[in-house]
Amino acid sequence: MKSPLIILAILCGLLLFSCHMNKATSDQIVQSSVTNQDGIRLDMTYNNTQRTARFIFKGESIDLKQDTTASGIKYSNAHFEFSEWHGEVTLKKDGEVIFTNKK
Repeated sequence: MKSPLIILAILCGLLLFSCHMNKATSDQIVQSSVTNQDGIRLDMTYNNTQRTARFIFKGESIDLKQDTTASGIKYSNAHFEFSEWHGEVTLKKDGEVIFTNKK
């Protein structure tokens, strides 16, 4: 009688462990950078798993959340908005363009 209970306990333990391991998988991180015509660099780190991004602009770290778009990409928070479409990058702060690689 004890044998089926032990087997059941082991199976439950393995199931819980495997569920925990699936949650512990690492995030998909992509790093990139772009430099504009003035030589100013914008460093970008995307966390595709969490749908967030961190941008480093002139030493300032900017954390944004991904927005849904029909094409291109867009990230934003209360003050900043980042967009990329057809290789054209724009970073705005409070509606004003502070970085672009547009030629």
